Amino acid sequence: MSGDSVGRAPVKIGRAILLPCLLLFAAMFNLTLVVAGLKELMIEELGGTIADATLFFSVETFAYILFAPLWGVVSDRLGRRKALIVIGFLVSAAIYAYYGVVDSINLLLALRFVQGAFTVMGWSLVMAHVMDQPEIGSRGRYMGLMGASLIFGVALGAPVGGYVTRWLGARAPLTVAAVLFGLLTLAALLLRESRQTREGARLYEIAAALRSEPRLLLPYGVHFIDRLAVGLFVVIFPLYLDFQGAADAAVRGRYLSGFLVPFALLQFFTGRWTERIGPAKPLIWGSFFYGLLLATVGITPLRYLGFLMVGLGVLASVMFPPAIVLTSQLSDQRTRGSAVGGFNLAGSLGFAIGPILGALAYAKGGFAFAFALCGAAEVLLAIGAWLWLRNWEQG
Repeated sequence: MSGDSVGRAPVKIGRAILLPCLLLFAAMFNLTLVVAGLKELMIEELGGTIADATLFFSVETFAYILFAPLWGVVSDRLGRRKALIVIGFLVSAAIYAYYGVVDSINLLLALRFVQGAFTVMGWSLVMAHVMDQPEIGSRGRYMGLMGASLIFGVALGAPVGGYVTRWLGARAPLTVAAVLFGLLTLAALLLRESRQTREGARLYEIAAALRSEPRLLLPYGVHFIDRLAVGLFVVIFPLYLDFQGAADAAVRGRYLSGFLVPFALLQFFTGRWTERIGPAKPLIWGSFFYGLLLATVGITPLRYLGFLMVGLGVLASVMFPPAIVLTSQLSDQRTRGSAVGGFNLAGSLGFAIGPILGALAYAKGGFAFAFALCGAAEVLLAIGAWLWLRNWEQG
């Protein structure tokens, strides 16, 4: 790389990553913003059940699973991402605004599925847009910043949504989300289409490119297990804290922040580390030690659990940047949207399965068994990935 290109890097980084990170942060913020008020909206105002409230969240995740890979293929076929990102956020804004006058639970759930399909069009293709940027040497830190934006958005949305619901009513978070998606639509118009996506790929070229790189299953598998662990945590960890005597929601929040803060803050630095040594080693060793630590959560006394959560957050920060960097490296420039769609499909599927697996594991063997099962999956994945890559290199 020439000295001139290095000198221009800060300008390129600002243009290439800061706006997409803002878009990703706001999209994930909206995802959890509405969760805190689901009881008030679905049960108290609309007269639904707990199952209805759960479905409002699950239906959107199901739409992510179905449509994330589809939009990736569409963007690769068109050779454009910006227009689809704008459409995704615009339709999301319109549907969130319409939620405010819907009184039928069935209609609300049907609209939720449609909204999820367009929302994932927006944020999944923003991720592909970041990976299109030509500054290869900075890709690790790009992915780290992107991961931090996603985590901070998810972490902040729920508590803010709780206060909005308390102060302004059950439908207020939906209105706030509509306004934010409208602003996202305007912000997305400022994105610059990468020159690498000018020429669209044919469908058979997309399929052939993805089939020719089975190693994509490695970052997909890691992201699937990682999101599965998060989904399991959503169900099991609050129950475990209550069982251990931490009944106060504020106390539970502090334990979760011990995990989320290092998880988000360190991703930029693990991204830079990935640039130096490559994605394979951080991915494998991060998953291995994360799994070992995760398996001990169910047998850790409350007085030590805070330290354990910080350790889990540090190790979790090692996993996302190399996974998405490896996805970028193993995908062709003209089929990168499809590769990112597969990556997000794996993550959404893991997040959907995690709560179900957690509930079943808890019913079968209690807290210790549930966390041990999830940790074992991480460890086995790391060992399998190491053996697969070693055989691949030797072959």
